[in-house]
Parts: sequence; structure tokens; C-alpha cells
Amino acid sequence: MDEGVRRVTGTRLIDHDGVVQDGDFLLHPDGSYSASKGDEDVIETIDGSTRLVTRSLQNWHTHLAMILNRSMGEGLPLMEWLETSVFPVEKGLTAEFVEAGTRAAVAEMIATGSTFACDMYYHPDVVAGVLVETGVRGVSCGPITDFPTPSYPSGGAEALQKMDGLLRGSAPSKRVEYGIGTHSVYACSEETLLKASEMAAEHSCILHIHTSETRKEVADCHAE
Repeated sequence: MDEGVRRVTGTRLIDHDGVVQDGDFLLHPDGSYSASKGDEDVIETIDGSTRLVTRSLQNWHTHLAMILNRSMGEGLPLMEWLETSVFPVEKGLTAEFVEAGTRAAVAEMIATGSTFACDMYYHPDVVAGVLVETGVRGVSCGPITDFPTPSYPSGGAEALQKMDGLLRGSAPSKRVEYGIGTHSVYACSEETLLKASEMAAEHSCILHIHTSETRKEVADCHAE
């Protein structure tokens, strides 16, 4: 978006504290706002009568590139969905697929008001690159499992090693960083989960995991 002040007229604004205000407002390039008197020098005036001005949305659990798999296996129970519609497809996943899918998902995010994603998907460096290029904020967490994946053909040990390497390097940008994405208690051994937790503590990064998604998963977790 071009730098400059924009005026939004006849709108409703919800500020960061949840306070609701109605009227005309100036939107400044640094993200702040102020009341408009109507005579300020602006680069654009927007009719806000059918709009809501509020802070952007954040999505703290995404698999962005899976937008290209939308509706595959829709309605199936979790494990059947994973084993018949997700994991078989992901065996042939390429970095190019992840890049294209992430771009499509970020375009949808921006169009619907989301400017942050905490993503757990393969080729985390590719995901991070798209987030940087498109200007949104995010955390890219490569999913760690004990079984082979497109990013980590040798399984959990390789996944931890590669994520450790990414975390020891420079963050992709001021707006985008790496995190650790342990997939789940059913896809990671206790040893893998402990190592991932220790690594997250060492790097002071986000530890991302699927948990309590089904009754069976919760029961199995308690049983173990």
C-alpha cells in the first residue's frame, strides 16, 4: 500500500482496546489513527459506510499450502482423513507446490483481513520466503514427525537437525521467524517431543503442536 494518510468517512472503528467509535477517521502509515475534520491532506478518501475499521486478524494455526488440497477427504474422521487423503498426497510434495500454495493462501489472508500466520508445513524455508516477499507477519514451523516426510526423508532426527540449523541462522526478516512444529503425540515419540521442547527453550522460539483434536487422541495420550 502506498505511503500516506487515508481518510475513511462514515464508518465504525474498533480500536486495540475494543472501544467502538463512529465517525470519520484518518488512517496513518504507521498503523495509528485519528479523528478527521474533513480538511486534511490525504492520498485517498474511502467511503466507510459499509466497512468496519479494526486491527487485522491473526491465525495461529495454519497449513497454508494445503489450500490447494481444499475439500479433499472432506467430512472424514481425523485419522482416516490423514491416512487416506493427506499423508499419501504429501509423499510427493515438492517445494514448488508449497510455494504456490502458500502464495495462494496469503492472497486469501490479505483479502480477508489476516496479516499474521503461524504455519506448520513442509519446506519451512520456502514458506518463510513467501511470507517475507508478500509482507505479512508469521512464524514458519517445519512439522516434525518420526516418520519420513518430504522435508525430512530420514524422519524425526533429521527434522530436528534441520530446524536447529534454521533457528541458528538469521531470522528471515523482522516480521517473519522460525519455530518448531512437532506434529502430534501420535506422530512423535516422547523422546522426539522432549528434544523439540528443549530446542525451543534453547532458541526461545514457538513450539507448535496439534493436541486434543479427538476423544481418541486424548484417551490415548492419558493412557500412555
